[in-house]
Amino acid sequence: MNKFKKTLSLLLTFILTACITACGQTGEEDISSSGGISQVPEQSFAEAEVKPVEAEAPTGTIKWLMYEDLLTNNADMVALFESRYGGSIEQIITGNGNQYFETLGTYIATGDSPDIVRYEWRSFPHAMSYNMYTPLDSYIDLDSDLWKGVKDIAEQFVYNGKHYYIPYQLTTNFALNYNNRVLEENGIDDPMKMVQAGTWDWNAFEDLCKQWKNIDPVNHISYNGVGGMIFVLTTGVKVIDIKDDQIINNLKNENISRCMQWIENMRKNGLLGATAEQMQAGASNGYVDPGQAFVDGNLLFLGMNPSWAYGASKEALDKAGLENEMKFIPFPKDPLSDKYYHGINTFGYLIPSGAPNVKGALDWIELNRVEETDETNLANAKAEAIDDTVQYYPICANSDCGDTSENADSKGRHIFTDEENESGISSCPVCGEARREKYKAVWSEEQYDLWLELKSMDGRFEMLFDNCYGFSDDVSNLFYGGDEPILDGPVFGDMSYTSLVESKYDVVEGYLNQYRDILAKNAAGETVTSAAE
Repeated sequence: MNKFKKTLSLLLTFILTACITACGQTGEEDISSSGGISQVPEQSFAEAEVKPVEAEAPTGTIKWLMYEDLLTNNADMVALFESRYGGSIEQIITGNGNQYFETLGTYIATGDSPDIVRYEWRSFPHAMSYNMYTPLDSYIDLDSDLWKGVKDIAEQFVYNGKHYYIPYQLTTNFALNYNNRVLEENGIDDPMKMVQAGTWDWNAFEDLCKQWKNIDPVNHISYNGVGGMIFVLTTGVKVIDIKDDQIINNLKNENISRCMQWIENMRKNGLLGATAEQMQAGASNGYVDPGQAFVDGNLLFLGMNPSWAYGASKEALDKAGLENEMKFIPFPKDPLSDKYYHGINTFGYLIPSGAPNVKGALDWIELNRVEETDETNLANAKAEAIDDTVQYYPICANSDCGDTSENADSKGRHIFTDEENESGISSCPVCGEARREKYKAVWSEEQYDLWLELKSMDGRFEMLFDNCYGFSDDVSNLFYGGDEPILDGPVFGDMSYTSLVESKYDVVEGYLNQYRDILAKNAAGETVTSAAE
């Protein structure tokens, strides 16, 4: 694997990794580690039966299929499910990527469907094409107070006129992270001011990238992170769109071409990714671990999920003793677009076709939405994020503390009581050893509020979800993988978007035609037996 391809593979792994949320949950599939989903399922299924559900029926036990441990990772939500609904969860752990979808297909085909699975990028439209899920329209009212906040996004996931997926949470994988102290030291204005003033657009972004590069052309890198898709979405046009009975390929759309050619020119001018000389010296091109991205002071913007990148970057700089004021802002607005469009990601669950306990699955979905929208939860999450109160480890750090009281562990180290913790005591009352502080990346209130807005339908942004990664691995690899990816090649690989589209457009169309054929057959009530049929 060449270096360009490797960095893009690492980058996609990150993009598909979970956003940290107020409920402490994580999600999104890591497909690069398992080779992705290059094959469509051999099994195909008729439209799932929509079973009537009694509102007062017991929740019972739901069977969960996933490649991670829900009982451990979401223990708090599982406990709420048990106490509030009287339900329980039986989990089946499988591999990710190919193995996950193949296992799900086998369970459905043999009449032993699980009751709940997590949404993956390839759940829509790939798995929906094969009728692997149950429509939710009869069960969830999108106009209700509980769900109306995600209705507009849910409409972007309609397949064959039905809602198989209604996310309970909107997330963002996309923002520009930066250390404002470095900008101040170099006499560059804080772009947050431009966001607030409504002047943050492509031109402003390019100008800052030029300023940064001109200060130190040898070492400075203006941008690393996610590739072309998120820039394209700022035009208000999706690369691949699914509307009603159409799968629309917008690679030749004039707005997308305009955006990608702008990106291509920035790359040629050394403003996106690392140069060949910088890569030879060890610099990353594309993906950069946020725990390392800003330590050497050479990177201006890291395009990455702020849920992870903000805290990881700040922690690395704090622990290195480096001055920092970590911030993040949205990707710049297309100066020609009518609105401020912003790429969004989602999190949620689907009910597989043939699930025996639909009622229990619906109760789990409802619980997650209730907790996500609960005003007390939202207030507590924000208060915790911005709280800069010093936090300590619960046990004395002195291995020779010598505490013989009932408040000691087996090694004689003092265990601080609730009263001592509440008083803010900073040293051990037994041996006098200073308490060991826990590190916490404290969010500023300004940043936390912006983060909420970036994943809310009520802010300045028009939310879009692109479907270009929702098909088979063969399709996705044309955009982000291989040696000449259409969307990421012009960002990190000195490639011509026009040439890439000319050489690959018909190939993309060939794959999409298979899915169009499947969609037409599903609409006609036929059972699909293969992608190429």
